[in-house]
Amino acid sequence: MVDFTRKITHQSYKNPEKLKKYYHRVEKKIYVKPRNSVNSNSHRLLKYDYEDNNFIYYHTKGTVVPLLGGGISFAFLLIFLFPLEEKREEIEWFFLIVTVLLTIFFLIYGLTKPKKEHILNRKDGLITMTGFFWQKNITMPFKKVEFAYSTGEENMVGAFRLEVIRPNKWQTFDSFGYGGAECYESMSFITWYMDKNRPLPPGEAFNPYRQQDFERRKAEGFPKPLYSSKISTPEATKEQQAERKRIGGW
Repeated sequence: MVDFTRKITHQSYKNPEKLKKYYHRVEKKIYVKPRNSVNSNSHRLLKYDYEDNNFIYYHTKGTVVPLLGGGISFAFLLIFLFPLEEKREEIEWFFLIVTVLLTIFFLIYGLTKPKKEHILNRKDGLITMTGFFWQKNITMPFKKVEFAYSTGEENMVGAFRLEVIRPNKWQTFDSFGYGGAECYESMSFITWYMDKNRPLPPGEAFNPYRQQDFERRKAEGFPKPLYSSKISTPEATKEQQAERKRIGGW
């Protein structure tokens, strides 16, 4: 077994009660059956680096911010820079300098940013998210983490994607939209996987580990689920389902 256990860096938020009232908050719950469960196709498209009954390690290089930010700032730099012989107003010089500084900033960040990781630790109930810019990765107890959905642009592009709220002094977000096409599907998949009292979520990548996970939960007496669900989360077979009902009562 590959061990992706990371040391806890934060236990909670400074204002957890306030975050629970956040307008865009997405409660940890299984809302629907996720369409984009972990299978060979999603493994190829979403680049899951590793998945079993204990960990899911997501592929994230953290290159979106430096590439997007650097690309936009460089494009504006060219707009303000050419033609070279044209006389510029003071405001144009201001924007030219700003775009130069932003381009340099994103270039340096892209070359010096720390390793970025997204990890779901089902075994220990931990989640690892990326830090803000040069901040190191953040690992927290999953039960303490809060999620929200993105608002997107005016045309709604990028809206309703699941994001995890970082425990920083200032509120920043890390995109965590795995396992679903929108926030509630992603939240369903992540919650289902992280509820170690439930069977593993749908997805052929988990099939080799279902029996082992079932035996673990059986030895523990099939404790009740940690998080609520609007749908049933049955065992892999009718026989296993009957055994869970007999021993665990659910």
